Amino acid sequence: MEKKGWAVPGIKPTGFFIRDFLIAHGEGYGMQIWRSLKKARGSIKTGSYKSFMSNYIWTLKKLHLIETTKTEPASNPAFYDRVYYRITPGQEKSEKWSHPQKSLDPRRSLGSKKYKKKSAG
Repeated sequence: MEKKGWAVPGIKPTGFFIRDFLIAHGEGYGMQIWRSLKKARGSIKTGSYKSFMSNYIWTLKKLHLIETTKTEPASNPAFYDRVYYRITPGQEKSEKWSHPQKSLDPRRSLGSKKYKKKSAG
């Protein structure tokens, strides 16, 4: 059975991992943070880079926990530009780091329940 990162005891939640990475490095770009996460987790599944960017980086930006510091042009026109992020000043200790998706949309904690329609009547 494959282990999931957030459900394994002793594994730092992804939001905290990103926060601690940015505190330690000052800033970082998505691929750099994702590769560091994959390396730290070893055999524990971390998800794809695209999923990481849409589920964490986008969410952290929407919550104003991180902000863009600079953008470097891609080395190849087929690639995306490299966007660097840092923690928004004053957000280092925010409680939102523990569950960023739930902080953005509380319905995310409901799992499949959010998709059930209420009966009319």
